[in-house]
Amino acid sequence: MVQMLILSGLIVNLIASILMGYGRIFRSKKTIMKESQTDGPKNVQEEKHRLLETRIAQIGAVLLAVGFAIQIWGNIVDG
Repeated sequence: MVQMLILSGLIVNLIASILMGYGRIFRSKKTIMKESQTDGPKNVQEEKHRLLETRIAQIGAVLLAVGFAIQIWGNIVDG
């Protein structure tokens, strides 16, 4: 039971790390092209995408903390 708890913490950390790197890992060629085009003083597409990347990275950071907390709790209960 405790081993499953610790394993679930590791799985949450894996998901969190993928979410934190989402913007760099899963960026499509189409998105890169949209971000490289300028439309006046600022690029609206780039701003929207960066805001989305930031929100996903924040969710990943919270999940990372939750995953570590689950692992610590599992080790305390086991020990």
